[in-house]
Amino acid sequence: MRRTGSVLSPWLAIRRNPARALPVAFVIALAVVLVASVVTIVDSINLTIYTLYGYNRYLTGFTPRNALTIPAGQVQRLRALPEMGPLFRVHSYQTLVHTIFGKMPLPIFGMTAAGRRMIMQRSGVRLIAGRMPVDGAPEAVVSAAVARNLHVALGGNICTPDSQDSYAPEPIKVTGLLGGPVWLGLTSRKFVDAHSPFTYSALIGFAPSTSLAAQRRLDVAATHAVDGGIVRVWKYSGLVRETRSSLANLYLILDLVVGIIVFCIAFVCGLLSNIYFSQRLPEVATLYAIGHSRAFLLWWAAAETLIISIIGWTAGMAGTVALLQALRLLFIVPRGLLLDPYDLTGYAFAAPLPIAITVFAIITVAIRLRSLDPVSIIERRG
Repeated sequence: MRRTGSVLSPWLAIRRNPARALPVAFVIALAVVLVASVVTIVDSINLTIYTLYGYNRYLTGFTPRNALTIPAGQVQRLRALPEMGPLFRVHSYQTLVHTIFGKMPLPIFGMTAAGRRMIMQRSGVRLIAGRMPVDGAPEAVVSAAVARNLHVALGGNICTPDSQDSYAPEPIKVTGLLGGPVWLGLTSRKFVDAHSPFTYSALIGFAPSTSLAAQRRLDVAATHAVDGGIVRVWKYSGLVRETRSSLANLYLILDLVVGIIVFCIAFVCGLLSNIYFSQRLPEVATLYAIGHSRAFLLWWAAAETLIISIIGWTAGMAGTVALLQALRLLFIVPRGLLLDPYDLTGYAFAAPLPIAITVFAIITVAIRLRSLDPVSIIERRG
């Protein structure tokens, strides 16, 4: 004879009545796909900024204020810092790359060959196609993703005299493509010095070691060493702070939208669970009449709802990954944009759905159980 425990297993009703359980799971899966995909797409703004300007994690930048160069006295202060390693003068152009939230500037650093090797080594970037630029020549190397973004092929021009977004007094040809975790553009400082004498030059400093902690110590020491009215210090903590500040209102709106979606879906699924429970009132009344307590029946209904929610949430996670992978391959990558289908932020926002749905279901079922009269239900059934 089958044991009572197995007969009253929450899995049993789901297996016996998939036509009733699966619609609820499908609604949950759609809600998960909606929440996780929207949050992931919005969070690609973060990913874009930290990829576009991610090189700042590995260096400290210095630009002059109201001058074309940083005064010699300020440079001496920087060189005297024990936290300072190699220090390079940089004379740059820039280009505007397309992002999911508009155009953003990407500097094309004009550096010596030693400086180019240093920034590539520290940033984990390597040459994957073509060659490095020749000193003094109108040539540059850029990240392969940047080339795709700007629709520039190897041998094409990244900057031109008549471009509004990517100006240079002479066309700068792309001679090489870079690959790595961040985006970079590099050209010859000698070329920029010769053709743009009236644009400001900056400095880039590296810690003596490759340790990120050492680089952060250099950020702090350099900030205190220079006069803030003469030199601006570009450090990674500033990038993080400005990014969070700029996106704070956007994420507040996103939190509100996701909260509304979770509440509405949980409410709808709670009502569906209540309807599903109402259809099984004769079964529930019989169990109550033969001695099962209201607490047990409530646990039984809650366990079924939680199982359905977990099934829907799991299916929704798989659907989200598949959808985002398809969007990434078909629309995002060909345009040189960024999207991480495995961004945990989106899935974290969808995590409360099973809990919220189960809570709503427990509340609605508990209300029905309080007024349950098994005798009248069984008599009507009979």
